[in-house]
Amino acid sequence: MSIKKIFLAVVLTGLSLAFAQNTSSQNFNEVCKNISSHKVTKGDFAQTKLIKKIKREIKSSGTFIVSVDDGILWNTLKPFKSSMAITKTGIIQTNAQGKKNVVATGENATFEQVSSLMTSLFDGNIDALNKNFDIEFIGSASNWNVNLVPKDSSVRAFVESIEMAGQATINTMVLHEPSGDFTKYEFSSQTFADSLTSGEKSLFN
Repeated sequence: MSIKKIFLAVVLTGLSLAFAQNTSSQNFNEVCKNISSHKVTKGDFAQTKLIKKIKREIKSSGTFIVSVDDGILWNTLKPFKSSMAITKTGIIQTNAQGKKNVVATGENATFEQVSSLMTSLFDGNIDALNKNFDIEFIGSASNWNVNLVPKDSSVRAFVESIEMAGQATINTMVLHEPSGDFTKYEFSSQTFADSLTSGEKSLFN
């Protein structure tokens, strides 16, 4: 897996769990509280990747699980089956044949840095989040938009900005790259639970 793909996966994990801001907006605080209050979130996703240079869209879809304690699982069903489990210590990729590929935190300095950011997101470390992003919030607690711009130039080499919109949950997320390419995620059929099932738990090991 490329460092770029690792970074995108990690960002999605953290941003599904926590946000931060530089102002004291009551509406934004309410959004943060709503999204980070769920121990486990499950649902469907549709991904559209636009490659500007060749004017081509690549689409995929599947299901996801976000667990505050365990990480996030992306289970792609179309066009090809695969899964990716992201934890605080590494990423586990499983192909359609069941073969696993594990990338541990300590194997790459860049990944280690990104994993540190993910840990801050998991822990709800507001100071660390404010340190890493310039964040603009527009709207109300029931209908909102957030734009995040990474402060670190090495991070901006992968992701120029991240746009999110939602209501009680995140409905859409768009990751803009410096090349002009972007990846859009649409989330639907979201449900919540207090813990993972034993079968779901095993997918993170």
